[in-house]
Amino acid sequence: MCGIFGCVGRPEDEARVREAVRRLAHRGPDAEGIERVPHPRGEAWLGFRRLAIQDPEPRGNQPMSDATGRWRIVFNGEIYNFRELRRELEQAGDRFRTGTDTEVLLAAWIRWGPACLERLVGMFAFAVLDTTTGEVALARDRLGIKPLYWTTDAGRVAFASEVKSILALSRVPRRVDPVAAARFFTFLWVPGPSTLLEGIRQVEPGTWVRVSPDGAVTEHRYWEVPLPEAGTRGPTPAEAAEALEGLLQEAVRARLIADVPLGAFLSGGVDSSLVVALMRQASGEKVTTHTVLFPPGDARWRIEEDDAPWAHRVRDHFGEGIAYHEHLLEPAMADLLPGMVWHLDDPVADPAALATYLICQAARPTTTVLLAGMGAEELFAGYPRHRAALLAERYARLPSFLRRGVIEAVVGHLPAGKAGPLLKLARRARKFTSSAALPFEERYLGYAGYYGPRELAAVCPSMGWDEAYGRHREHLARSRGLDPVARMTHLDLNTFLPSLNLAYTDRASMAASVEVRVPLLDHRVVEYVQGLPSALKLRGGRGKAVLKDVALRHLPRGVVERPKAGFQAPVRAWVSRDLRDRIEDVLSPDRLRARGVLDPDGVWSVIRAQWEGREDNALRIWAFLTFELWAATFLDGDGAGAVTW
Repeated sequence: MCGIFGCVGRPEDEARVREAVRRLAHRGPDAEGIERVPHPRGEAWLGFRRLAIQDPEPRGNQPMSDATGRWRIVFNGEIYNFRELRRELEQAGDRFRTGTDTEVLLAAWIRWGPACLERLVGMFAFAVLDTTTGEVALARDRLGIKPLYWTTDAGRVAFASEVKSILALSRVPRRVDPVAAARFFTFLWVPGPSTLLEGIRQVEPGTWVRVSPDGAVTEHRYWEVPLPEAGTRGPTPAEAAEALEGLLQEAVRARLIADVPLGAFLSGGVDSSLVVALMRQASGEKVTTHTVLFPPGDARWRIEEDDAPWAHRVRDHFGEGIAYHEHLLEPAMADLLPGMVWHLDDPVADPAALATYLICQAARPTTTVLLAGMGAEELFAGYPRHRAALLAERYARLPSFLRRGVIEAVVGHLPAGKAGPLLKLARRARKFTSSAALPFEERYLGYAGYYGPRELAAVCPSMGWDEAYGRHREHLARSRGLDPVARMTHLDLNTFLPSLNLAYTDRASMAASVEVRVPLLDHRVVEYVQGLPSALKLRGGRGKAVLKDVALRHLPRGVVERPKAGFQAPVRAWVSRDLRDRIEDVLSPDRLRARGVLDPDGVWSVIRAQWEGREDNALRIWAFLTFELWAATFLDGDGAGAVTW
């Protein structure tokens, strides 16, 4: 797990290149490598920061070349089947000098070209330079687990693991993309391949990019999230569980390769608990686990229950089979947030990112690699919005007088902003009734965002709701003709998963120099599950049905059937208490007016409603605060480090 950088074409000042690589130091504290290579259009620079996982000796450092010196690679990620590929390459005549997957990946590219991508099992983002022709290839894994950003201008192509690295170069424009801004405030993140900055893009998941010697750029898809075939009968629930269990066992087993200490997140939910169970089964050894909890004083501000009691049940179930570590997180948010915004880079306004960073930071002294249960919600239809979208089909058939005169009247009187046990119910009920009567696509988009059509214009006047949802509509168009569950999971796997959950997990974990692996997103698991009938995912109102069928073979029923609880942080306490003074300063009307993106009256209407207990706007406020700190860091500042308040 590492940070990579490169620029090809127009000559660049060496000091700027070294600064670009320095900005990735947290991604790889173990070694640095920078190399300048002659290029037909000027020069090529390759940079690398290493977190040594496989063969940690210096011989595994990058940039790495082949034996002839013609080829160079910088690579971030893990190729879990590299030993099998190495044996195949050795039989074909290749010889190896290291025990790294990097050298195997380079040899595979040299021998098979882009066709090697279909052979890889892993998470990866890499660049290969042919020094003879000057051609560069950029590639990203199928699901978008590892990031890769790039930009091109007259005479140069630049790429890096994080946007801040590209911004260290000369003549890189820093203009906010207005459509991306509308999408950021709508979702709390920017759907790829865009970023919040015009001209800087992501290499899309399942894609490789060819940069020809003359600088021309072409993008090529080698894998897409599969769409199930309509009307497929599929296996029985028992047959599906049996097949899925085998795939998950293999996925977890493959991700246990490491020459450094390895462990797992443990929230006490079905996903992380099942991963721990399969790790224990595969290794036969004690599994190190990490669980977090927040101070008791924050409990009244939360809408999700604590993880610790459920994690204790898993701990007790496995007994001596796991080494359980529990971390009480008491972050000083005023000190932490500016640095976290710098690390998150292309901004993500989900406070779960902070919780991820804090747990990785707490685990780092004993654990360098952590396995997580991420991806289950998107893959197996496990979010409340999946169930809500189906329930709305029935709701829309109720008589109008019952819906509007009774149900919506009751919902309107639920406490909308005051912390307490009814807050979660009130928030979900309001979101449900506001979109339930709409056509399917509009309904699900309403559940996915934080603003309705008229609400967004009040805070982000330059953009409309339709523009914010443009990328989502493109994916929905590809799934027309399929059932609602298939369409929802396909959309989430293409948008919500890579651009939010995987994005913040990568940035937050690497900020603490920890590698996170996600076995549920092994592409073979994804391909199998995407081919299953939707009834095996969302069955009788039970999300993740087939996954839970597998989990019941390994875990207590109470853990498996535990209600869904998001990986959250006490954001309501932070915006209403800890950061109140900072919000008044950073989001002052004068400052917002000078920035020219947000409408001050609209923003402060949202903030006052939260502070007065009339609405639950904590996440909207978190997005405002994140955006303004991001702008101060990367637009007003040079992006070299976090700003001060």
